[in-house]
Amino acid sequence: MTVRKNKRIWPVRILAIMIVLIILFPFYYVLLTSFKAGSSFYTGSIFPTSFTLENYISLLKETSFMTWVKNSTILGIFASLIATTITMFGGFAFSRLRFPGKKYGILVLMILQMFPTSVAMVAYFKMLQLTGLLNTLTGLILLLGFGNAAFGTWIMRNYLNSIPKELDEAAFIDGASYWKTFWKILFPLMTPILATQFILTFIGVYNEYMFSVLLLFDPSKYPVGVGIKGFLSSNYSTNWTIFCASAILGSVPIMVIFLLLQKHITNGLTKGAVKS
Repeated sequence: MTVRKNKRIWPVRILAIMIVLIILFPFYYVLLTSFKAGSSFYTGSIFPTSFTLENYISLLKETSFMTWVKNSTILGIFASLIATTITMFGGFAFSRLRFPGKKYGILVLMILQMFPTSVAMVAYFKMLQLTGLLNTLTGLILLLGFGNAAFGTWIMRNYLNSIPKELDEAAFIDGASYWKTFWKILFPLMTPILATQFILTFIGVYNEYMFSVLLLFDPSKYPVGVGIKGFLSSNYSTNWTIFCASAILGSVPIMVIFLLLQKHITNGLTKGAVKS
């Protein structure tokens, strides 16, 4: 019986290994290129023949790379905090409270998410210009933070719907208010979905390019995406090895955030999709 079971499992294992190798190969190739001398992206072998740190040294000494990473990290953290806070209270309201328009309000949020962001680019530009927040990290943080809250509110609402309402009723019987019920009963149970919302928003904002290139004009405020793009349009237009080095170093903050919060992601996503 065990032998038959192993025969059925091995094809699945081989397929899984092949998929993992296909996914990891681009990262491996970029990593290899970042340590290669010269400026060409292409190499005659997929295995390293020599290593050099010149690309990383040039990146750190001759560019404002660390400033770009700092800007992207600031954008990611604060926009994620805003989005997570809004989705936390918005999801609670749509899941537990009664108010006019509740039935169709969540549908409106979902419909708004279906429109491409390019449709509202001109409006966003004018709005930040009128408020004096154009070409500022603050304006971009607010735009990205509020912009990532709609879909998160829907996920948060579904997650809270999966938590039995009997817990709320028991708290009400003991004299707890809505506010106390939220903080004492529901909030501790929301940790997985809050971590999920934060990290997904952080990854999206950290990698954001379209809004940044349109709304930021000062090179000292560029995030990683816009800064690295300069390699392809200025003096580094053919220097793919430095570009690959910047891609490797630029991914470090995402990996750190992911490693810190990844244990909550699976639980948060699965519970948020169970019940609506």
